[in-house]
Amino acid sequence: MDIKLRIKTVATNLAIAFFFTAIFVLLYYYIVEDKISTYINLINTTAVSNTEEIQSETKYNLEAKKLLHYPKYGKKYATLEINSIKLKLPVYHGDSLKILRYGVGHYAGSYFPGENGTIILAAHNTNGFFNKLDKVNKGDKVVIKANYATFEYQVYDMKVVKETNLDAFEIQHDEERLIMYTCYPINRSVVGRKTQRYVVYAKKVGVLHD
Repeated sequence: MDIKLRIKTVATNLAIAFFFTAIFVLLYYYIVEDKISTYINLINTTAVSNTEEIQSETKYNLEAKKLLHYPKYGKKYATLEINSIKLKLPVYHGDSLKILRYGVGHYAGSYFPGENGTIILAAHNTNGFFNKLDKVNKGDKVVIKANYATFEYQVYDMKVVKETNLDAFEIQHDEERLIMYTCYPINRSVVGRKTQRYVVYAKKVGVLHD
């Protein structure tokens, strides 16, 4: 076979292989990955719910807007729901690496739902937890079903910030707002440690049950 013909044949084969590889990658990111993340999310939520029961001793004074008994560190005390992205996850007191393997972590230095201050929640974006957080839109409702009351919040802003930007996570003491964040970019492979965060802000709009 002529050398030029061989080179042309090899180049054609490489082009075809590259084309099908690109198609496979696109299908994975836009179809397969989304379904896999949903299944992982469901499995993780079910597993945690079966092993970590919500503590019944937590009590809340609605008039004083204060918890009388706080959940123990590392224990589940609530469920986070965002219907617009079909999200339902367990919430734990604390945000250690161990806790974040099971669901949403509540930063211990922030307020609890109903205490009229800033609540900060974090979760990974690689295990089906906050992998759709960037799909939340302004006006979407967020519900936290704690074991002492159920609270509803409405999203009013979202942005990408550097992990060192502490102003993005400022804790307020006279207004109840919810801050949820995860690593950014979301659902994309990045070489090295991610240094940005995707942050969603919401304000409390009501107490559904008490």
